[in-house]
This record gives sequence, C-alpha cells and structure tokens, in this order.
Amino acid sequence: MQDIKSAQQDLISRYWGKADPNYPGESKWHPLAYHSLDVAACGQELLRQQPVWLENLSRLTQIDVRILEPWLIFLLAVHDLGKFSTSFQSLPKNPFGHTAQVAYDVRHDTLGYALAMECLPTWLGFEELSERGGSLLRLWAAAVTGHHGRPPKNQPLGALVMRQFPAQSVLQDTEEFVSAVRRLLLPESWEFPVRMEGQLDCYKRASWLIAGLAVLADWLGSNTLWFKYREPDMELEDYWQDVATAKAKNAVKESGLAGTLPTSEATFGTLFPHIESPTPLQVWASEVPIAPNPQLFVLEELTGGGKTEAALTLAARLMAAGQGRGVYFALPTMATADAMFDRIQRRQEDGGKEVWQQFFSSADPSLVLAHSAAKVRQKLDALTLQRRDTGYDKRREEASASEHSSAWLADSRKKALLADFGVGTIDQALLAVMPLRHQSLRLLGLSTKVLVVDEVHACDCYMGELLSRLLRFHAALGGSAILLSATLPLEQRARLLAAFAEGAGYAITKPTQTAYPLATHLYTSEPDEKPIAAREAVSRKVTVEPLEEEIAVLQRLHATIARGGCAVWVRNTVADAVSAWTAWNSTYPDCPAILFHARFALTDRLNIGKRIHGSFGPDSTSENRRGKLVIATQVIEQSLDVDFDDMVSDLAPIDLIIQRAGRLQRHKRDADGNPAESDGRGGANLGVLMPEPKIDADAAWFNRLLPKAAKVYPDHGKLWLTAQWLVENKAFDLSLQARDMIEKVYGAYGYEQTPVALQSVTDKAEGACRADQGIARSNVLTLNQGYDPTSNEWPDEESYTDITTRLGEKTVRLRLAKEIGDSLAPWATTGSSLDWPLSELTAARYLIAKESPRHTALLEQTRKTMIDEGRHCLIVPLADCGKDWRGWAMNAQDKEVRVIYSPVAGLSIEKGEAIDESDL
Repeated sequence: MQDIKSAQQDLISRYWGKADPNYPGESKWHPLAYHSLDVAACGQELLRQQPVWLENLSRLTQIDVRILEPWLIFLLAVHDLGKFSTSFQSLPKNPFGHTAQVAYDVRHDTLGYALAMECLPTWLGFEELSERGGSLLRLWAAAVTGHHGRPPKNQPLGALVMRQFPAQSVLQDTEEFVSAVRRLLLPESWEFPVRMEGQLDCYKRASWLIAGLAVLADWLGSNTLWFKYREPDMELEDYWQDVATAKAKNAVKESGLAGTLPTSEATFGTLFPHIESPTPLQVWASEVPIAPNPQLFVLEELTGGGKTEAALTLAARLMAAGQGRGVYFALPTMATADAMFDRIQRRQEDGGKEVWQQFFSSADPSLVLAHSAAKVRQKLDALTLQRRDTGYDKRREEASASEHSSAWLADSRKKALLADFGVGTIDQALLAVMPLRHQSLRLLGLSTKVLVVDEVHACDCYMGELLSRLLRFHAALGGSAILLSATLPLEQRARLLAAFAEGAGYAITKPTQTAYPLATHLYTSEPDEKPIAAREAVSRKVTVEPLEEEIAVLQRLHATIARGGCAVWVRNTVADAVSAWTAWNSTYPDCPAILFHARFALTDRLNIGKRIHGSFGPDSTSENRRGKLVIATQVIEQSLDVDFDDMVSDLAPIDLIIQRAGRLQRHKRDADGNPAESDGRGGANLGVLMPEPKIDADAAWFNRLLPKAAKVYPDHGKLWLTAQWLVENKAFDLSLQARDMIEKVYGAYGYEQTPVALQSVTDKAEGACRADQGIARSNVLTLNQGYDPTSNEWPDEESYTDITTRLGEKTVRLRLAKEIGDSLAPWATTGSSLDWPLSELTAARYLIAKESPRHTALLEQTRKTMIDEGRHCLIVPLADCGKDWRGWAMNAQDKEVRVIYSPVAGLSIEKGEAIDESDL
C-alpha cells in the first residue's frame, strides 16, 4: 500500500464497503468511499445511456435536467451512508479486526436512511429539506437508501443514529465524506429546487423510478466483474475521473443496459411484408392518429382477426412518436409467451431483420423471453457474472448486492422488463405494483415501454384488479398500453379505461359503444370508440352439438380420426385431461393422443408445443394432421396459431368458449386438410360436453358431470347461461353475435334468467369475486404514497407469501433432476446454462411443500452448480424406472409422497392411493 498522506485518503482507508477473505485479487476489501463512487458512476452512465429515464424523472419532478441529474448522482453516492455505522464496520468479515461494540440489529439501508434524515439538511446547508418534518427529503432518501429492493424501515430516527453512530469521530468522518462528494459531484452554483405547489406529490411519483435506478446502479457498481477490489491509494476526485466513470461505461455496455433508439420507419408493410391484404383492424392501426401523451388502446376482435399484428403496428408507431422506447408483450401463460416469441422472430423472406428488430434503429437491440426458454439469445445470457460475498450478515437475510445482481440478471423473467423488447407472462408486469422485493426495478423497466397485454379476458377478478392498478401506475409514469381481447364485457372495459384515465389525469366518461369488432382509443377525457368491420375470413357460422357423457365425446372424436381428420378436446383441469388421455389411449391404442397441459417441465412443454404447432399450425398439411388427436387444458386456447378439423370443449364461461372456437377450422383448408382458397371441410361444428340447461336445474347441476372443473369455474349460474345460449341458438356467427353472447351471460339481464337454485351459487361466486378484488387491493402499492419507509415486510417474489399475482392453491417451483450415479443433472439436456430453468415446473404446494430428506447433502451440492443457487425452488431427484421417472418429496402435511414424471404425461403424485388433483 502506498503511504497515506492526505486526510481524505486517511478517511478512505478507515471504512470498508465490501470484503471477502477469499477474493482472488491482491486486496481483500474495497473502500466504502470507492464503492459509493462506483455506484454513482453507474447511475450517471445509466442516465446518459438511457436519457429517457432522466427526461421522465424531470417531467415527474418538474425539475430541470441540469439540476436533477447531478442531484441524483450525488444521492447515489451517499446511498450507503449506513455502512459508516460502528455496527456494520464491526461485522465478522471486516478487514480491520474490529470487535462489535453495538449490535448490528438494523440493516445498513435503514441506518443510512436515518442518518440522512437527521444530518443531510445541515451537512448540505439545504434547510428546506427539513421543512414539514423532512417530508421533501424523505422520498429522496428512502429511494436511494432502499437500494436492496425494499424501502427502509420506519425507526425512531434520532435514537437510532445515537445508538448506531456512538462515536463523534464517525459522524465527523461521514460528514467529511458527504462534503467531499458534494464538492465533487454538485456544481458550485447548484441549488436545491425552490418549493412549489404540489412538489411533494411530484416527488412521490418519481420516487418509484429513482428507487429502481438506485437498485440497478448498486448492482452494477457492486459487481466485481467490473469493479475489482482496490487498495485505498487514490483520492476521491482521481478515483472518480480515472477509475469509476470508465468502469461504469463498461458495466452498462456489457450488461446490455445501454438502450437503443426506436426507428421511425417501421410500418405495417415493413413489419409484415408477407401479409398482402391487411385486415380492417390492421388498417385502422396503421392510420389512427397517435396522440402526444400517454394513451390506451383496447382492441376487441375475433381470433384470427389480426390483433397481434395490429398491436405491434401501434407499438411501433407509438415508439416512433416518442411514446415509448421499447415493448413488453404480456401474455397469460408461458406457452402463449413461447408462441409469441416465435412470431416476433419471423424473418423477412429476403433474409432481412426479424419483426422485433425493425422497431429499433440501432444494430444491437435486446430481446428476452421472460422464462428462460431455449431461444433466448440476448447478450446478458452470455455474460458470466461473478458472485461474491461482501460481508453482509446472512442471518439477517442481507445477501450481497453482487449475489442479487448475478441472480437477477441471470433470470430472464425479470430482465425482460429491462430489455428493449421483452416477451413474457403478465405476472412479470403485475409484480411491478406489488410490495415485493425489487418491484421498483420492474417499474423502471416498464416505465419506458409500450405495454401490450394479450388475452385480457383471461384475467379473473383478482388479476383484473391488479391489472387496473398496473395501468394506473403505467399511465401516471408516462407509459402507453395496448389491451387485446376476443371480447370484453362492457363493465370490464369501462373499469380498465377508468384505471388508465385516473393515472393519466383524464376525467373519463364511460364507454357506450356495443359494436363488434371494436377499437377504443383513450388519450383524453372522451374515449374514441371505433367500430371495425369484421374480417371476411373469420365471419363464419359454427354449429354446436351438446354432449352429455364422456363416452359420447370419445365416440365423436374417434369418428373424426377414423375418417382422416384431426381433433382436439379442451378440458378444464389437468386431472380431467390426464383421465381422458388415459381412457383414449387404452381404448384406441393404435392412434395415441398427444397430452398438453401446464404440469410439464418447461423443456417438455416447449417440445410438445413445437410438435403441436408443426402438426396443426397454419402451414400444416394433411400429412402432418391426418388422424391426430390432442387432449389439452386451456394452454391450447390462448395465442397459439393452431387449427383443428374438429373440437370438443368442456363447458366453460362463454368468453372462453369463444376463445376456444377460434382454434376450430381457423384456417381455410380443403377436404383433406391442406391449405386452400376456400374451406372444404363441410362447416365448423363445436362439441360441448355439458349437462342439459334445464330451467329447474339444482345447485349440483354442473358438479355431477364435471366435479373437478366445478372448483375452477365456481359461478355455475354463468355456466348455465352459457349452456342455455348455446342450446337455444344451436349455432353462432361470432362476427355478428359475440357481443350478444357476452352480455347475455355477464350482463344484469342474465341473473334474472338463471334457475333459482343456481342464483345462490352465483351470489356466492360474486361475493368471492368481490373478496378477491379486496385482497388484490390490499396486495398492491398506492401510487401517491411513493417509495416511503414502511413497517411492512417486502419479501422476495419467489418466496412463499400471500402476496401473489394469482389466487387459488399456493404453488411451488420445482426443478426436476436426474439421478446419475452419485450426482444430479438437470432434466433438460440442451447442454447450456439454461438447463436448470428449462427443468422447472410448478405444482400445488399442498402436493409438494418440501424436499425429501433422503438427498439433503446431494441437494446442497447441486445448488452450488446453479447460477441462482436454487433459491426459492425445490429440487426433486428422479430415478429412471423404465416407463417413467420416480422420486420422493414431502407434502404440506410433512408426509413423504411419490413423485412420478414422464415427458409424455407430465407430473403426478402418489401417497398410498393416487391423490385427486383438480387444480389447473
């Protein structure tokens, strides 16, 4: 170490920020002052590479960027003031041999917040920050000190500072550091913005994004891939100029967070040159004026009407108009996300750009699928991120920033929200408005994206309330959104429009238009509702055949297969799908069915989905399709461009019947099943397994036929109304009747027509719906509260918590492992770093709650090979038993259960006799 000459260098050498006795470099620790500047430099580089973030924060705070930027960088430099505390400096891994004088019983983020609130106004000479109880400072301080993904805790500030900073010399050193950073980062003429009307409310909204910026800057600045441990051999100014800023440029660039510019040249014709005749909806999307402010589009059109292409066209036009810098496409399931991911990678026939690449003018935009599927090709995946323990007390769950950075950036479910173009489930977006760790980082990523949500009708009462809150946040932070649905009840459309309008500050009037198809554009107080002509190709009559017994379904499907057709049976639960698949294969072993549901490992789901798309997709021929049957759950009905000659569906709510019917003879084919100019298959006929809708139906009307599905769709009154409409009309033309179908079931008129015995069932279901909405409201954040100190816990999203994006049975994330000798290997065998994520699936927690104690040591060893160390998931070792693979786990009652897995049947559980599984 060089001689320490200056007082500043003496200060630098006395406080450690990161330490690791096993660090491979010469120095085993990194000075706190240097680490603070590393983080500030990363924040500065992020704001310069993502100028839209700074512009957005300037708009929200009403502070000029020339004043705001240095203030934010200064705040990031003091984000770790809590580490100056005696208790932190005495942690066991400290490099100086300090012994604890004060217990480290409050985390350093809360300590830093307390110190900032007590001392910063005086140290900086900005006394106005102390006015009104320090409310103006509170949000700034909470946002940057809460850089571990959750706000600091509410604590008695003065007493906490006195106890944790007992030595006057420590406070003097901290003040000297703050003064030095101020001289370095704040221009001499800089002044804190004068108070204005509504200033506090402005800061509250901006605080959500500032917190996200602090998390991201801290993760980059903590990563030893870019910021090596260093001896305290430089003064702050030299370190800032010669080390921190240069390293920060590399960190932002190599992490894939530099951002790209939208192109103004993306049009419907350039995005989709293979479509010669756009649908009426697509023409409208190409021509509708784009407003210069946050706006919401709601597109209601039949399956096959071109909603996806219309939405992508709108998204590209919004970006070109400055209303977004990227896209996040949110879908209801992983399977639908997989399908969408493939669609946006369609390359032009001349070998040009893929669809998503045409949204950007730069040569290197990023694309991420939000659950680590096989085709993720984004540069963050190739980046090997080091994981270093920086000395935080793990007994208090203070995992290091480096560990969080590695796990987070390695998890494509999350980084998709920071990528230029992200595709994933709606859950990943909804988590941005829930009090779970790192939500602010999600919100930061989404704030500059055009948010596209597909299959909005699939949201239940709980998720619908979460989506409303997300739209409110998104609009308030300056974002625009596009919602897609086959049909929405008028009440649901009004609720979503009102949520966005509230966030954007529009005094909205209720929508009134009942035309169908319909495009709604909200950019002011009056929504613009535009009736759209139905696409001629999807204007067709579908006849309905009620089926009252499963044997009748099997006979109908066999008749279709026997004459060379292809068919699908859409079941309401996994258990029913497996039961039907088993019954079919035992009865007709010469033509085994394909089973498709949500309880397959991701790698197998991808393979089955690819097989189904190849056999029944738009380019399939009679050779691919002939004599094939698929038995599936709802995963088959959403966003998958597949087409069957014949279909049977279990009775479901009418909006889902509409959705499922969109996969019946979706594309025009000749009598043999080959693509053709006109359809030669004799007309579409939908079979529906359902009880007869008798006017005197009793409360058990639905349970008797479909007892497992009775739990999935508890409003049996609306199921009766669906059945009645289908039986009464015997057929439907969705282009003419879709709105009538929806309103007859979901409108106020329907309740009066429901049998008295089922009205009580509906009342109970609607009461449960209101209760679910109440739970949702209690589980989401309040926009105008801001990123404020809290007394509540903000758990990790993967932990087992009541705060979730979906209600129902609690689930666990499983990773399937093959027993190979004395070690475990991931179920997936692609040979890439994605094999463990590809080996995942979810299961009901009451079925599997813990790992079996049979392999404890082996499981610990296996976790060390995973980049995220297997956090928040259970590993299930499986042994090859011939026809299937078998292992052990523990259920919620601490009883050992047998886990059985097959790549063709999926996961099942046995305890004595087989457990009846009715969850999806």
